[in-house]
Amino acid sequence: MIRRGSKEWMRRSRLAARLRNHGRVKISRGTLTFVLAALMLPALAAAQPAAKPEPRVDEPMTAAERVDWIVDGTIGLKSLTVVGPMGAAWQTAWNTPSEWGQGWSGFGKRYAQRLADVAISNSIEAGLGAIWGERANYIPSHKQGVKPRLGYALKTVFLAYRPDGHLAPAWGRYAGNTVNNLIENTWLPPSVTTWQQTTWRSASGFATRALGNVWEEFWPDVSKRLFHRKE
Repeated sequence: MIRRGSKEWMRRSRLAARLRNHGRVKISRGTLTFVLAALMLPALAAAQPAAKPEPRVDEPMTAAERVDWIVDGTIGLKSLTVVGPMGAAWQTAWNTPSEWGQGWSGFGKRYAQRLADVAISNSIEAGLGAIWGERANYIPSHKQGVKPRLGYALKTVFLAYRPDGHLAPAWGRYAGNTVNNLIENTWLPPSVTTWQQTTWRSASGFATRALGNVWEEFWPDVSKRLFHRKE
């Protein structure tokens, strides 16, 4: 019998650990950064949508617009090639959830999980929000100056336009960003399904929405400079 803590026990423990890790490829944060840069630069140029008439704040969001918003947010080019890889890479780098590891398999699980998360959240928001006529999509402010535009982008994380053009609490968004996490708890690993982690995921969802609003508000101006686009 090998005594716990003896040299032989430690030697066998190290051997067992090497065998468990055999075949696993850990992705370094540097590798992830390089992969993301390689994906994002061409994707940012290609992901610019064709010019569409900008929706009016005093017009209700049609059923077709709601479906288009759900689909584009889930499997649109920007979602698949920019936002999805970024989110999966970030979580893989920090090994969240830890049960999935930091290999390419874990990256793939996190990427698929994000697609499911967005599909559920957007469907709830657009579907439930239709009851009050909430606009789920972002409408640029057309304000002047960075501070007013930034304030508008952050304010509309929690407020949505109604059919008469006034801003009111985005109840559909609140539901979509909380109920989706409760649904996902049925398949996610235990380390991220505690009430604390579930609350954190909901809060992170609003933070992600804030980043998305800021992107939608300022990216058109930035892209004109980067890619020399004309009106």
